[in-house]
Order: sequence, then structure tokens, then C-alpha cells
Amino acid sequence: MKILYCTNQLYAHGGIERMLSQKINYLLNEDHKVYLSTFEQSKRPDIYPLNNKLSRVDLEINYHNNCSYFHPKNLIKILKHYFRLRGLIKKIQPDIIVSISYTPEQFFLPFIERRIPKVKELHSSGVVVGISGNEERKSIKGKLTNIFKKYDALVLLNKDEVPYFEGCKNVVIPNFTDFKSNLQEISIKEKTVIAAGRIAPVKQFHELIYIWKMIHHDFPEWQFKLFGDGDLKLIEELQNLINSLDLSSSFLLKPSISTLQQEMEKASIYAMSSATECFPMVLLEAQVCGLPIVSYDCPFGPRNIVTNDHDGYLTSQNNHEDFVNKLSELLLNETKRKQFSNNARQSVQRFSKENVMAQWNKLFTQLIIKN
Repeated sequence: MKILYCTNQLYAHGGIERMLSQKINYLLNEDHKVYLSTFEQSKRPDIYPLNNKLSRVDLEINYHNNCSYFHPKNLIKILKHYFRLRGLIKKIQPDIIVSISYTPEQFFLPFIERRIPKVKELHSSGVVVGISGNEERKSIKGKLTNIFKKYDALVLLNKDEVPYFEGCKNVVIPNFTDFKSNLQEISIKEKTVIAAGRIAPVKQFHELIYIWKMIHHDFPEWQFKLFGDGDLKLIEELQNLINSLDLSSSFLLKPSISTLQQEMEKASIYAMSSATECFPMVLLEAQVCGLPIVSYDCPFGPRNIVTNDHDGYLTSQNNHEDFVNKLSELLLNETKRKQFSNNARQSVQRFSKENVMAQWNKLFTQLIIKN
């Protein structure tokens, strides 16, 4: 099977980049022929390791990222992108094409070599562009949905996304994790709550700072560690908030690290405060490391990973009091933490690489036969 993946780059830290790298490596190890098309990788090194059997091309489009893709400065680049990608597809003649990124590519790809089946992976929640009452966003959602209908399959990460994309050929396939952990018993873990992710408004990390302010005096021996890179202005704002609330000794804001797994293995609880999460890889990784999770029940990823009062707690969205109560319960109750930890290790097995990639192989085979 010849598979072409299309995305913008694989040099930056992120769940999409990590997931795509792992899929590519798996498929190559299964003796499929895999191609990768990027358009702003340039000569930058990959952030995650890739099998050297991968065939890859960078189309060198390099959009002006300080403005919209559809700004006049980028229009000529869209045309260049279209013709270069079309030339690549005609040259390699893949059996199937998978679109990953949220760029102009997703709009014109369905119209190139129509006989080749095409799959669109959606890694963000439909709620982001489908907020009730917001006419502009509903209009954008309608346009995107019309484009997604052109794909032979629209792969969503959880079942709660399906109603947002009516009329599309929806298929639900979750992410997987291949984290392997040398787990410590919960009783010998550090008294640390941990969170990690891209520093961006959607993550609402300021919520965790306010929550910790409400709780830390009752648990002076506990510490909160937040790891992340991203918006430099927002990072500065978060650090200023930590300082202004006199939390600098107990709430630590740190850059992303390559040893996050080791930090998770040492920690006792994972916390999430996002406004939306389609299918957060970091929660799978936390469960592999035996971490009980406390998360806002945001649309819609956490509820598809965490089973409330079994391997963690889902709290009502942006409700500090609810979050504080659930987090306090786990901080106080080592027996509960250990129970949730054991349950988390069992729960995450349904998201194993073998189980999820079997679903991808089945989808690819069905689409190729159909076409």
C-alpha cells in the first residue's frame, strides 16, 4: 500500500506531530510504502524520530505566517502550493492520501486526482467553529463541512464530534499512545500535581493557577509543575500571575522538556483546564504513568478518556469550586489515588497502538477497494 501524508511540518513539538510520526513509523514497519509531503519544513530537523525508509518532499511554500493564509500576500503561494502538490501526487501515484494540517491544502486536495481516495484527519473540536449564536463561526463551519464532504472519509477522534459534521463520511478513530512506563507505587511518588501542553489561550492554564491559590495553603507539602512552550506574551502573563498571587515557591512554570515522561512517573496527579480538547494525547500518557486525572469536562476529549470516579474526576467547565473539591479529595486520600492509578493503567490499554492502527489499516483497505 502506498500512503501519502500531507502536513505543514514536523519540526515543532505537538500532539499532531507526535501522532503522525508514530503512525508513519508503524506503517513503515508493516512494510507499507509511506510518503510525506510538507510545505514549511525547510531543512529543520524533525522533532520526533522517523524511520529512514520514509520518502519525503518539502514543497517549500513557506506562507507568510504573520497574516491569514488568504491574505493577498499568500494568494500566489496558494497557487504554487496547489501545482507543486498536484505534481507530486501525479509522480508518486499513491493508493491513498491523508490530509493532516489546517491549511489551504485541505481545501484544494480533494480536487487533485479525484480517483485516489482521500482522508481528512480532524484533530480539533467541531465546537470551536460551531458555537451556537455566532454567525461568523457557523458560516466558517458550513464552508469547512462542505469541503470535508468531498473527502472519502473524515476521521474524528471521538464520537461526540460526529453531530458537528453532518453529511460527511465520518469515521471515529482515536489517538493511541505507545508510552512505556516504569511505574512507581503511588505511595512513593512525589507530592506533585503536573500539567503540560502548548501555552495558548485554549489551554486556560491561568485557571490552574487560580485553583492552586485556593488550595495550596491546605497542602503546603504539595507542589504544582506546569510544563509548556508557546505564546511568549502569555507565558509572561502566567508567570506574573503566579508571582502576584505569591505562588512562586509552590507553582512552577517550566519550559517543555524531552523528559516529560519521567516527570509524570514521579508525579501523583495530572490536572487539565482546557476550554476544548478533541483528544488530548497528554491524558493518555498520564494514564500510562498511572496518574489519576482531574479535568474540566470540556468538549469533548476528556470524557472519552477519563471515566469519572474510576480513574479520575471530570468537573463542570470553569467551575473552580468543583475542581478544588475533587483535587482536594485526591490530595487527601492516598488510597483513592492508588485505586485511580491502577484503574488508569487498565483503562488506557484500549488506546494501544496495535488496536488503533488496526482500525486505520481497515479504513485504508476499505477505501482502496471501494475506489
